[in-house]
Amino acid sequence: MSTVVALDIGSSSVAAVELRASRDRLSLSKAVVEPLPDGLVVDGEVEQPDALGQALKRMWRASKLSGRRVRLGVANQRVLVRAIEMPAIDDPGERRAAVEFEAAEHIPIPPDQALVDFQPILRYESESGPRERIMLVAAHRDMIEALVSGVRKAGLQPVGIDLEAFALLRALLPPPGLLDEGAAGAPAQVVCHVGASMTNVIVALDRRCQFTRLVPFGGAQLTRAVADRTGLPPAEAEALKNACGLLGEVPEGWDADTVTEVRHALALGARPLVQEVRRSLDYYGSQGFARPIDRLVLSGGTALCGGLDRYLQQSLGIPVDRGDALLHLDPVGEVAPEVPARAAVAVGLALDGTEGS
Repeated sequence: MSTVVALDIGSSSVAAVELRASRDRLSLSKAVVEPLPDGLVVDGEVEQPDALGQALKRMWRASKLSGRRVRLGVANQRVLVRAIEMPAIDDPGERRAAVEFEAAEHIPIPPDQALVDFQPILRYESESGPRERIMLVAAHRDMIEALVSGVRKAGLQPVGIDLEAFALLRALLPPPGLLDEGAAGAPAQVVCHVGASMTNVIVALDRRCQFTRLVPFGGAQLTRAVADRTGLPPAEAEALKNACGLLGEVPEGWDADTVTEVRHALALGARPLVQEVRRSLDYYGSQGFARPIDRLVLSGGTALCGGLDRYLQQSLGIPVDRGDALLHLDPVGEVAPEVPARAAVAVGLALDGTEGS
């Protein structure tokens, strides 16, 4: 039985997931979400590697995670993602060399400062022969080095780094059936992962990323909207946000006028999220390869704000489901209620280690 540990290091918290894989089952042996002090990670970038290392050390001791080899994810404005098209190449070495050559034309980062990877999306026939659409990913080397440095200072060994968008698709969307994969009429699906400061909008077909965009919006903006309207400090506004939510019956024991005020603030505060998601989907729909969108899957810590899924569904006019990253795993022990939403990235990163994708 092999063990895989994955870390999702966000601006306000870190999620760790430990999976155990055997021949016929995949078990969740541990899932932990711990807060991080302000300033260690800002907008997805590690600003204080030493302090992050100390925080991870404390987390490892308190949660008794067994593995030291970890998989990591990245998502910030210094990671560039581009869909490119090029002649199909079967030889893996030649294909990588060709992609890295093309990257210089599409990625505005000097080659000596960039780390480049890619994921195939679709192979198709054209008048000039077989071609392939590829999702190209490039990250600034110093940003990756800061992340790796912080993790190593905790005595951990990074063994893989992946784009968070790819991890989210593994965790939240079912793998395509062999008979349906690539079917001409298959609809696209959207994953919307709303974190503390950033939202990851991903459009996927057959679990393969067709488009992804980071939106500078997160749960902190909703908390700020409640704080501004009520005059409460951020910690109390956060608790009020989660207790009242956007929609539904008035929670038992709460004053109706207070709930109405909070929900009004949340509705106004969530408008930028709706606008940015709609703009992202409109852009995707304008591409020649776009498919009709079947549904949106909502995840992230902010998905715990009650009624946000229904608010998005009413505003966007497409079905919205809350994602459950633990749905297809065998749990071991009790899991805190916030874990399935918050740990989706970490679960997807761990699945990459067990699936060998």
